[in-house]
Amino acid sequence: MAAPMMLAVAALPSAAHAWSLKEAAEPYSGTTITLACEAYAPCLAYQKLIPEFEKETGITVKVEAGDIAQIQQQILTDALTGTQIYDLVQINPFSTGAWGAQKFAVPMKTFLDDEKLRDPSFSLDDVVPALVEQMTYNGELIGMPYSFLPPFGIYRKDIAADPKEQAAFKEKYGYETPFNGDLVIDVPTWKEWTDAAEFFGRKKGETLAGVELDHDVYGTAAAFKRHLTVVYDYERMLLGMGGEMVSADKKVGFNTKEAKEALDTMLAWRKFSPPSYKEYTWDDEYSGFCSGTLFSVPSWADSTAFFEDPKECPEVAGKIGYFLHPGTHKTVSEGHAFVIPSKSDKQQAAFLLAQWLASKDVQTRCEAFGCATFRTDVLAMPDWDDNGAVLIFRKMLDEDALYPRPALPEWIQLQQIIMEGLSAAGADQMEPDEALADIQEKAEEVVNP
Repeated sequence: MAAPMMLAVAALPSAAHAWSLKEAAEPYSGTTITLACEAYAPCLAYQKLIPEFEKETGITVKVEAGDIAQIQQQILTDALTGTQIYDLVQINPFSTGAWGAQKFAVPMKTFLDDEKLRDPSFSLDDVVPALVEQMTYNGELIGMPYSFLPPFGIYRKDIAADPKEQAAFKEKYGYETPFNGDLVIDVPTWKEWTDAAEFFGRKKGETLAGVELDHDVYGTAAAFKRHLTVVYDYERMLLGMGGEMVSADKKVGFNTKEAKEALDTMLAWRKFSPPSYKEYTWDDEYSGFCSGTLFSVPSWADSTAFFEDPKECPEVAGKIGYFLHPGTHKTVSEGHAFVIPSKSDKQQAAFLLAQWLASKDVQTRCEAFGCATFRTDVLAMPDWDDNGAVLIFRKMLDEDALYPRPALPEWIQLQQIIMEGLSAAGADQMEPDEALADIQEKAEEVVNP
């Protein structure tokens, strides 16, 4: 009995000196750190809670928020030139390889192995595994989780649930549409989504779900502007058809059957999209669905946070159904990361903020207003059992449907090549086969010079 008693007594001092954020931050009190993030739901959610961190730590947080493409360019320029402006920055997975290869980011091991800085209640085991993989370069974790944003599809379940619309669809296509009005549906094939996009599009003055329309409604949106949107939307289809843009072993996949099927489907969607599709980005997909002019659209969790807000999108809030991408159901494990620039002289203070934002308490509270949580323990909470986006995330995890995009340094160049080719095809400036061949050739030159 003596040994266990000695162990118990020995444990008392460490319990008495439990880790606290306030104590960990004492050496950095009075410091000001600058954070760069996209002016969208997660960033806005974090800004609501950051004053709590400032009060507890004495660390001031200056937030610079803007367009994601501009932010990515700005922070990379900052890193390349050594003009240190930022201490904590949001990066998307296309940038992970560049930040890792160029040693622009401080490895997280530096902080996670420091018992003075690490909150023992934080564990990477509580983070979506595929997201952790996407924050890793050459086996080294270079970021802390920021958001979990794997793409999926959404539709107007209130319109689709109309019995007359259901009957008319079956009469026209010879099968019952999977777009049946449920909160979460399964769409087996891309053809079924395309058929629904064709069927549910109506002109002003026509009737849709028993209502005479005072505006056009389009079945979906094909976004073909030379913008990141066209890359992401194409990747959705390509993964759903069993393809891959570039594999981890640098095999370029734009000359495959799946690549052609994906582009052909995306091009076919133009017929069911707003006429301005050549200039469409995810901002237009958002505004079109929010205003009630789109029946279905490729979407993201940071968008649905606004879609489901009656003040932001009164036309569609509470009327949205969710589904995994058709086909394989595979979807990129998109999720952004916080990285700490290696040139920052306030690294420890920046880490404490990133770690605090990743805590279960903060993630639980901010999920209610759109931070797009990456924690599996928060996603599993019964609080979200009626949340369509969270239900879709649970399906992704249960079905092992998440695809970690390889962290290649070349993605920065590849994005431009892919954007140019796909946008040219969408504008009929190149034939589909020609566009894919051009992307394949140029991508090969970058990846395998």
